[in-house]
Amino acid sequence: MFADALEFWNPWWSGRTGSLESLVDRLSLQEVRPWFERKEVLAITGVRRSGKTSLMHLLIRECLEYTPADNVLYVNFEDLALEEATVRHVIEEHERLMAPEGMRYVFLDEVQRKPGWEREVKRYYDGSVSIKFVVSGSNSSLLMTEYSTYLTGRDIAYEMFPLSFKEFVEVRGIPIVRELDVVANRLRLQGLLDEYVRHGGFPEVVLTEDVMTKVRLLKGYASAIISRDVIGRHEVREKGKLERLASFLATITSKDTSARSLGKFLKLNTATVEEYLDHFRDAYMFLPVHHFDYSLKTQYVHPRKVYCIDTGLRNAMSFRFSEDIGRLMENLVFLRLMRAGDIYYWKDGKGEVDFVVKEGVEVTRLVQSCYDLSEAKTRRREEGALLRGMKHVGLERGTIVTCDEEGEESMEGKVIVYRPLWRWLVEDDPAP
Repeated sequence: MFADALEFWNPWWSGRTGSLESLVDRLSLQEVRPWFERKEVLAITGVRRSGKTSLMHLLIRECLEYTPADNVLYVNFEDLALEEATVRHVIEEHERLMAPEGMRYVFLDEVQRKPGWEREVKRYYDGSVSIKFVVSGSNSSLLMTEYSTYLTGRDIAYEMFPLSFKEFVEVRGIPIVRELDVVANRLRLQGLLDEYVRHGGFPEVVLTEDVMTKVRLLKGYASAIISRDVIGRHEVREKGKLERLASFLATITSKDTSARSLGKFLKLNTATVEEYLDHFRDAYMFLPVHHFDYSLKTQYVHPRKVYCIDTGLRNAMSFRFSEDIGRLMENLVFLRLMRAGDIYYWKDGKGEVDFVVKEGVEVTRLVQSCYDLSEAKTRRREEGALLRGMKHVGLERGTIVTCDEEGEESMEGKVIVYRPLWRWLVEDDPAP
C-alpha cells in the first residue's frame, strides 16, 4: 500500500547511496554515536531545518557499513503519500517488501505527526523483534506528555541546533584543532563571524552563496515554523496576533519582558500570551531565560529575557542589523552557553549579569556579553555587576565576552577573563 513511498525514501535498498556520500559531517554525529549503539529509542528534537534529517542519514550511512541495506528503514511522515500510514503500517510494509532478518534500524522523521506513535514504538521495543528506533520531531514536547509515559526508561533524548560557529567555520574550510589554528586564522574568523551573525547557522543557508537566496530561505523557515509548528500544531485562533508577537520578539531579543506587557501591546490576556510563548519554546523558535534565584517562587516573579534560536532567523524577521549588533552578539553567547547547561540571568539593584550557567545543582560560570568596553562608565558597569554576581553565587572567576578585548584581570579577590567573541565561540571549553 505504501511501497512506492518507502522505496523513494530508502534508495539504498536498490544500491543507490550517492545522496549519503555527499553529507557533511556534524559534531552531533560524534555526540550521538555512543547512544546509537544502545537499545533505547534515540529521540532527536530541534527547530525545523536544523539538520535532524541529515543527522539521521549520517547514522544510516554508518549503519550501512555493517548492516544489510534491507534492514534499514527510513520514513519522513511529512510525506503526503504517508498521510494515512501509522508506524505499524510502515514497519509491516517494510517486512513485506524486504523480509529483513536480524537486527533492524528504523528511522521515523517528524514522528509527532502520527498520534499514538509512542504506543506503537513501545510495542515493538518490548517485543521479540530486535529494532533500534531513531525518531525525530520539530518540537520539544516530543519528549513530554504521553511520550514520557510510554517510553520512560526506554529513550535517550538529543536536542539538535543549527550549526555552531565552530562547525560553520569548518564548513568554510578552517578546521579548528589546536590553539595555533585559532591564532593563524584570526582575520578569517573575524570576517566569517560577521557572516554568521547576519545569516546564522541553518545548514542549507550556510551552503547557499547568494545573499538574497539566504534571506528568502530564512523568511521561509520563519513562516513554516509559525504556520506549521506553532499555529497548526496548537490550533491557534488569533493567528495575526501570534505573528505580530513573533515579529516583536525578534526585535527585542536579549531584552527582558513580561507576558503582561506583551499582552498590553497585542491586546491579549496574560494567560494567552504565556501559552503563545510556550508554543514558541516548544517549536525551538524563541527561548526564554529566567532570573536566577535560589527561590523558585522569586525566580518566576521577575521578567524573562527571550533569545532566538538563530541570529539569521531573527534578522530575517526584524529587518534590523547594525543598530542591534550588541544584542545579536549576546544572542550568540546564549546559543553557545545553552549547550552547556541551564541558563539564567541575574540582576540586583545596581546591574545585571547576562548569563548564569547552572549544571545540575551547581552554578558553574557567569558570563557577561558586552560589544564595546572602551568607555570607562560601561566597563565599570559590566565589571561591577560581574563581581557582585560572583560573590553572590560563590565563584572565583567570571567572563566578559567582547568584540575584540582579550586578557585577565584580578579585582577584589576575583578574576575576570576577557575574551573576543570570535575566539570564545570556537574554544572547546570557553573560559569559565
